[in-house]
Formats: sequence, C-alpha cells, structure tokens
Amino acid sequence: MRERKRRGNSRYYLFFTLSLAGVIALVIGAWYALRHLPFLELRQIEISGNTAIPDSLIARYCEDQIGQNLFKVPIKKLKKDIMQISRIKELKIRRQVLSTLKINVKEREGILYVKSQEGRLHPIDSEGIIMERYTSYYREDIPIYSSYYKDAQLKPGKQMKKRDISRILALHLKIMKKAPEYLAIISEYYMIDDTINIVDARYGTRIIPSEDDIAAQLKRYQFVQDNGNINRRSLVDLRFKNQVVIKAGDK
Repeated sequence: MRERKRRGNSRYYLFFTLSLAGVIALVIGAWYALRHLPFLELRQIEISGNTAIPDSLIARYCEDQIGQNLFKVPIKKLKKDIMQISRIKELKIRRQVLSTLKINVKEREGILYVKSQEGRLHPIDSEGIIMERYTSYYREDIPIYSSYYKDAQLKPGKQMKKRDISRILALHLKIMKKAPEYLAIISEYYMIDDTINIVDARYGTRIIPSEDDIAAQLKRYQFVQDNGNINRRSLVDLRFKNQVVIKAGDK
C-alpha cells in the first residue's frame, strides 16, 4: 500500500511540473507574440498632470519610440530619462493597447524665488530644489529671497543646502502650515546680520519674525498695523513674546 501511494504522488508531481511548464511556455509565447504583432505600434503619446512643463519637452524624450512595438518601449529607461526634468517630482508611464503611451506627471511646486546677483529669479520647491523656467514670464506668485548667489550657482535640478536658504525655507514652510492666511502679505525675504527680515507687500514694512508662536505674533502685528500705528518705514520686531516692538526704519 505504501508503494502505491508513492507512485501516486510521483504521478501528481509529474503532472504539476508539466502543467507549470506549459503555463510558463504559454506566457512566454504570448509575451513574444505581443512584442512582434505589427498592429501594436506606438502611435500616440498622452501627457497629463503638467502645468509648467510643456508637452513638447516631455514628448521629445519619446520621439524615437514612435513606430516601435508598444511592448518593446523601454519604460524604465524612458522614465529615468524624463525624470531629468527638474520640475518633475513623480512620474507614471503605462502602455494602453493598441497604440498609446500614457504619461502622468506630478510637478514640483515652487514656493519661493531665489533672486541672483544678476537679478534673475529662480523658483525652488519645499526641498530647496531649483526648477527650470520654460516661459519668459514668472508664472508663480510667490515671495522672493534676495540672495548673493550668482546664476551659475543656481542650476536647475540642484538642491540648495546653504544655511540661509534652509532657514528661510523652514520659516516659510512654518508660515504655510501655521499661518497660511498671512502668506499673501509676504513679498520678500532677505537677511541682515544673519537675521531674517520679511517685507509686507501692502505697506513695505519690514518685519523680524518670531521663532516661536509665529501665528499669534503675526496676528498681533496685523492688529497694530490695521489700527494705523505703524509707519511704513518702520521695522517691526516680533521676537519678543506677546509684544509688537516698533523701531525706526532705515529704508
């Protein structure tokens, strides 16, 4: 009886092995056929999710794939090439039978301009990555940081880890999170004696922001400003707890 069971098990394993081999052969055959069928040629590229990056720039990376069998398009390599565009944060590429390649882009969002010595504005995102501009006008309505860096130091795709930019980014992100209603009043950041200064876009008043409880301090500043007690040329220091200290300005 034991010997018969062994033989039965052997027949089962043989059947399973042959079936598995058959499935693998079928899959390989189907994949081979898909890669050689003449009607599965790439004819169309659909791009979505981009607002700043022109379609033509992304499509340029795919030009040499047009007419290629859809399943021969090297998705990984194509993704790696397109990700060289500094504005792209995330990228998805998928094939759609019979002849379409769908590319979905998630762009980096500019939150600050770094102004170079030459006067050019370079948008950066929350990670300090410099992004390319594709038009002659500045599409983002965001504050400016007037720096001492030259254009050559502000190359697209580069992550700026300079101490001054890191500090200003950290402050701006804190305002975005804790006091977003005050973002609209900020026209410019700059450093004086290693101290961050903010320029109020409405009045031109300079503000030294608080490191702590920034939302409450900005609210106090707004109350004093709305009551007309601050001269436009004044410097407002918010670093003192529960106080709005007004000093004579030098601008």
